[in-house]
Amino acid sequence: MLTHHTAFDPETVTLLTEVLDRAAAAIPGAQRSNECKSRLASNILGAAAAGERDPIRLYAAALAVGP
Repeated sequence: MLTHHTAFDPETVTLLTEVLDRAAAAIPGAQRSNECKSRLASNILGAAAAGERDPIRLYAAALAVGP
């Protein structure tokens, strides 16, 4: 979970949205709940807040399993 505020420019927001859409599409339909999508988004935002902008790495971060 993000504990600080980070601002993203419009191009980055577009990138993050595209990565989230791809990651959500990779989850089987029965498991694609709002909670799951929130977890994906949180993982993406965490990686982006740390400076990551590579879409492949953001995608991997989205799907990473963790606590």
